[in-house]
Amino acid sequence: MAGDSPGPIERYLQILEIVAASTRGLTLTDISGLTGLPKATAHRLTRSLVEAGALATDDTWHKTFRVGDRMWRMLQLGANPAATAGFAQIILDELAERFHETCYVVRLGRDNVRSIARSAPDQGHRLHVLPGEVLPPHAAASAKAILAYQPDDVVDRFLKEPFEKMTSRTVTSPSEVRAELRKIREQGFAVCDREIDDNVMAYACPIHMKSAGVIYSLGLTGPCTRLRQHPQDMWIAALKDAADRLAHMFDTQSETVGTS
Repeated sequence: MAGDSPGPIERYLQILEIVAASTRGLTLTDISGLTGLPKATAHRLTRSLVEAGALATDDTWHKTFRVGDRMWRMLQLGANPAATAGFAQIILDELAERFHETCYVVRLGRDNVRSIARSAPDQGHRLHVLPGEVLPPHAAASAKAILAYQPDDVVDRFLKEPFEKMTSRTVTSPSEVRAELRKIREQGFAVCDREIDDNVMAYACPIHMKSAGVIYSLGLTGPCTRLRQHPQDMWIAALKDAADRLAHMFDTQSETVGTS
């Protein structure tokens, strides 16, 4: 009824909305005053939201609350990929011009990993990782570079058998795929060595966002004969540098949206 007090879910949402709308963060007194909730109730609700990662707070006496990492991640996962594709294209064009290989950025979705931007060289063999293309989670370097940083329940959702055997080198054992994901997390990059095409390799690095973790990765792909002309470390160093630049761009964009 119209005169009823808001239920618990509505009260949580009220707090999240006003904190997200604030450019400087809010104290408990601010939250209580803006929502009309008793201070004791606001304290209990904000504590639960902090424990869940939806809010974050500093360690001062008059604590200031802001949007937490988990909430930022949710917002990023629900955001329009076009919002980040422009930044991605800048970096991808630079990489493609430098190395004359196809470069691309992919993004984690609810049930797949898709390319959101690509840059192909003007000359030579082009490998088409088109925007919107779904990448096989058990084989594509870019998909593995993202899944390696996801919680177990997300990995379980993506790694559903049977895995397609695309070449003789495609790994189709769930335990082997999971072992590879652990290795990727340790070393910080992923490789697809002829697992999708008999003549094609790819390298990929995760894009570590401060607020949302890893939901994007940056990849480079080309014929084995060309990529093997240079040491693996050269490709990985270039990709990691570009991934760091993209992470900064994406984080800056998130901060701008959050304070606009």
